[in-house]
Order: sequence, then structure tokens, then C-alpha cells
Amino acid sequence: MWVMALLLLLLMLPNLVVAFMAEELDGFVVKKLGYLAVSFACLFAPALVLKRKVYFLLEGIFCLPLAPIELASMFLNHSTIHFMMMDTLFSTNWYEAFELTSSVWPFFLLFLLTLTLYFFLTIRYVRNESFFSTKVRKLFMVSFSLLFVVGFSYFLVLARTLLMSEGTTFKDNLVDAKDLMVEKFRKIFPFDVYIATSEVFEHRAQVREMQASLSNFSFGIQPKEDQDEELFVLVIGETARWKSFGLNGYPRPTTPKLANQKNLVSYSHLITQANLTSHSVPLILTRADALHRRQADFEKSICEAFAEAGFYTAWLSSQVLTPYQERIISTCDSSVVLDKMISKSNSYDLNLVPSFEGLLSQPASKKFIVIHSMGSHFKYNERYPSDSTYFQPSFDNTMDFLSASSENVDYLVNAYDNSIRYTDAFLSALIQKMEARGGVWSMVYLSDHGENLYDDERKLILHGTLVVSEYEAHIPFLVAYSDGYQSRYPEKVQSILDNKDKNQTSAVVFHSLLDMAGIQSDVVADSLSIGSPNLQDLDSAYVMNGDMKPILFDFSRLEKAGK
Repeated sequence: MWVMALLLLLLMLPNLVVAFMAEELDGFVVKKLGYLAVSFACLFAPALVLKRKVYFLLEGIFCLPLAPIELASMFLNHSTIHFMMMDTLFSTNWYEAFELTSSVWPFFLLFLLTLTLYFFLTIRYVRNESFFSTKVRKLFMVSFSLLFVVGFSYFLVLARTLLMSEGTTFKDNLVDAKDLMVEKFRKIFPFDVYIATSEVFEHRAQVREMQASLSNFSFGIQPKEDQDEELFVLVIGETARWKSFGLNGYPRPTTPKLANQKNLVSYSHLITQANLTSHSVPLILTRADALHRRQADFEKSICEAFAEAGFYTAWLSSQVLTPYQERIISTCDSSVVLDKMISKSNSYDLNLVPSFEGLLSQPASKKFIVIHSMGSHFKYNERYPSDSTYFQPSFDNTMDFLSASSENVDYLVNAYDNSIRYTDAFLSALIQKMEARGGVWSMVYLSDHGENLYDDERKLILHGTLVVSEYEAHIPFLVAYSDGYQSRYPEKVQSILDNKDKNQTSAVVFHSLLDMAGIQSDVVADSLSIGSPNLQDLDSAYVMNGDMKPILFDFSRLEKAGK
């Protein structure tokens, strides 16, 4: 009996951790007990029809190996696994997986030993006999059936009440009830992992299907008639937060070069539209937004919009490529990807500068270049060479993912600030190359999202949370331009300056860059262009959280957090 009790405890371990660590259960004893009761009922239900050894073997195969994923989600986000985290995991290449595994090797070894112990005890000590007598099994099955009917009836009433579906058909009501029930089950391990996985594959299949339909898509943009030389650059940073930039008032010298750069404007109240890279970048590159994210699947990107306007397009990256980015890159005239692995030796952003300089010498008169940098991707100390360590003591290679704790916050912040200082050097190097080239040019830099660094009592770390904190929402947004650009587009420069303190989101990128390039088209909205006097000043905006749900973000939160 003690063997089966131990095996059940191992199977229930992720659910026990969720009960004690999940933010949405914090402070609700009844909810914790209810969660554990339902979790145990779901976990143990197959035992009604399976024999003991078969039950534990199947649970060990289909449940226990998923436990590290659930535990990692709780450790990082204090929430059960969700679509965005699974999507990120499936986008991870072998080197990223190795980097993570090697940095937490004690836990990985413990997990392997636990698996070995589990299957040894199951095979050696568990008898292949039924848990209960036939009479007891029938009683349990009838009870479970009645509970299911009662539960589904509750969700059916809830669907008609909350979703106001009284006017719809009974079939629609059943679908709504099913969706509500699935929403509850998606928070119970291991169902949450399987549901999130199925959503990832379903979404990717939809993306492939939609991308195939883009072959005939056109923005209807006419090529610019003049042949004057112009250069427009979009730099998408990684995990940089507004608050950590010295030129934005941060007391540490993290941006000494940018702070002294002429013709550079830093926007004070701009937020991301999603707090994970995989969904933030498509919203930056297209006209899609947090409420209409699927538009990114139905329309082409800003690269293709510039191509329609007669521009030579290029993509430079030190990031791991996603299928979405690979589709866009395939349409560009040129591309350089330093490495398809997150590796210390090859992914320093400054290594992109020679390729950038080479693109500047291309004979095309009009160029549009997108640069996707590694920025401040965790582990922060991997994003700059050791001789660029300015703030010390710093998180270093003797520390691993498990060291990302509140006790080591000073090490984390120092390493993070060093990565921002390296971003300062990288952006300044790009600007220096454009200044040496001269002529008409402008550059827009923004980060895909920010980062949590144990900033307040919530003790949040990294990003992709369900709450969408101010620190992962508030991003740096910089505009640099040449004297030649100011001479050619003085009205746009004035608007860029006038708009720098307006509340806006990364939705402005697509419209602003086309407008700043003087491209006339119906697809450009003045209300979303920083180069227009008609740029909106928002009170609130939607941000997609780690579960891919749009959360309304009030801009007053930036002021409360000291911006």
C-alpha cells in the first residue's frame, strides 16, 4: 500500500505545487482544496477500469514526463502551463534546450532518478490486479457520471448567464458549456499541457494555411517616383524595458552613448502589444493588434509593403528564427542570420554591424532594413562579452537558471543593465555607420517586450506573465534621424518631437515607418503614425498576456510605477 501511496504522490506533485504557488489560488483555501480534489479525481478516474500495474505504467508514460514543464511554468510565471509557453517550447531549438538543461542539471538528474524509481517500484512491487471490486467500481462510475452531468449542467446554466446566449440555439449553448468546462480543465495537470499542445499545433496549421493564401495579397502601394537615396531602418530589440534606459531617467549609466546622440527622440509612454516575442513581433511587423492578432496571418508584413513601394528590403538577425519570420525573410532581397542558435559566441549584436555596413553599400537608392537583435534575452550575461561587464558583481556563467531568484536580484540587475549598456553600444554603432554614409535616413528602435526583475511585492521575474506587469509592458521606443532627413521631411520631424509623450503602443510601427518614408497609401493611418500631428493619445490599450488573451492596460499604471 505504501508503494501505491508514494506513486500517487509523485503523480500529484505538480498539482500540489500549483495549489500552493498559483497566483489565482493564492489566499483561497476552498479553491485550493477544490483544485486538489478535482485533480485527484481526474488523475485517479482511469483506475476504475484499469488494473493497478497497467494504470501506474500508463500514468508514468503519459503524465509524469510532463511534470517538469508544469513545474517550470509555476517557477517562472506562478501559473499553469498555457498556449504561449508551449508555443515557445516548440519554437526552441536543440541548443536552447541544451542550454536550459545543462544549467539546471541537478534537477534534471533528480527528475531522471525519480522516473527510474517510479517505474522500478511499479514493475517490482505493484500487482496487476484491480483496485476495487466490481461492485465498488460500478458505484464509483455511476457517481462520476452523476457528477459529470451535474457539473456540465452547471456550466450550461453559467454559459447562458455569463455569455448571454439565451437567444442562441441549444447546440450553441452546449458548445459554450463545453468551452467553459475545457477552460477549467486546462488549468489541471496534465490536461493543461495536452490542451496547450493541441492549440499550438492547431494554430500552426492555421498559419500555414493562411500564409498560402498570401501569394496574391497586395497593399496596393505604388512605387515612389523619385530616385533619391533614402534609408529606413527598423531595429526590434529583445527584453529591454523602458525603465532601465539611462536616457529615460534611470540613475545608472546604461545608455551613455545614446544620451549624447543628436537627432534622437525617446518616447516616454509607449507599451508593447504582447509580452512574449513569438506574438509581439508579428504585431510589430503588421497592421494586426492585440484585439485582432489574426490579421497578422491574413496580411503581409511591413517588409513587403516597402517592397511594393520600390524599396530594396533586407533582414538581419542574431535571433533564432520562427516560421513566421522565415516566411517574411524569404520575400526580402537580402538576409543575414548570424546563427540559428542562442549561443554565446555568435549572437552578440555588434557582430551584425559589418553585415549592416555591407547593406549600406548596395547600389539600390531606397532601402528598408529590419534588424532583430538578441538584446537582453535571458541569460543576460550571455548577451555581451566579458570585457563589457560594467556593473559588478554580475550574474555570470557560474550561475544558472536556478540562480534567478530574489536573493540574487542584485546580480541579475547588474547583468541585465550590462546587456542594456551593450544595446547602447550596438545602436550607437548602427547610427555611426549611417552618419558616415550621410544623406536621408531614419531609424526606429523598440523592444518586443520588457522584463520583470523582482520589482515589487509580486516578485515577478522574466516575462510572459498572465498579469502583464508595467515592467514587461513599458518598452523603449527611440527615433533617430539625419540632418538630411530633417531637411526633406521637416513637418514629420516636428510631429515626431511633438508626439514623444503621447500614450501609444507598438501598433504605431507599421504606419509610422511608411509615413516617415513619405509613402502615400490608404493602408497608412494618420492616427497611428508618430510622423503625423493626428497621432492618438490613448488612456488605455490592450496587451496580449502569456495566455494569448488581450488584457486592458491603463496608462496611468506607468506613472504609479515611476514610469
